[in-house]
Amino acid sequence: MRAVFEPQGAKGVVIACTECGSNHFYDWELLRESLDHMIETGEPRMHEPAYQPREDDYVVWDYGKGDVDALADAGLEETAAVPLTACPWCDTPVEPHFAFCARCGRPLAVVRLYREMIERGMDEREARALLVRAGFEPFG
Repeated sequence: MRAVFEPQGAKGVVIACTECGSNHFYDWELLRESLDHMIETGEPRMHEPAYQPREDDYVVWDYGKGDVDALADAGLEETAAVPLTACPWCDTPVEPHFAFCARCGRPLAVVRLYREMIERGMDEREARALLVRAGFEPFG
């Protein structure tokens, strides 16, 4: 779940507690620690609701689980992101999880899509033409 939602800016998950009726906010590390504790002991950790969390920063557990399950059903759970180290428009270095170039602001998904099409055997020229016809800006 972390691999899917953290690159989109999620700080963790929110889980509705059946014992106390409150929402509990877990950042990714706290969630891992809590789950490890439950695996080791068979018991949940003591917990308290977070103090004034920004709810928009957290993914609802049930939603996130459904999304991750759908990715697994589609065979995408083990797929790593298409590697990308620099923006093809301005050559600014980018991190693997970047969705947009930090310098020029262009979306990097189109480059990843292009690379995926090439890896699956599509001709480079045909792939570029298809992306331009779909409305994406041509890149270097």
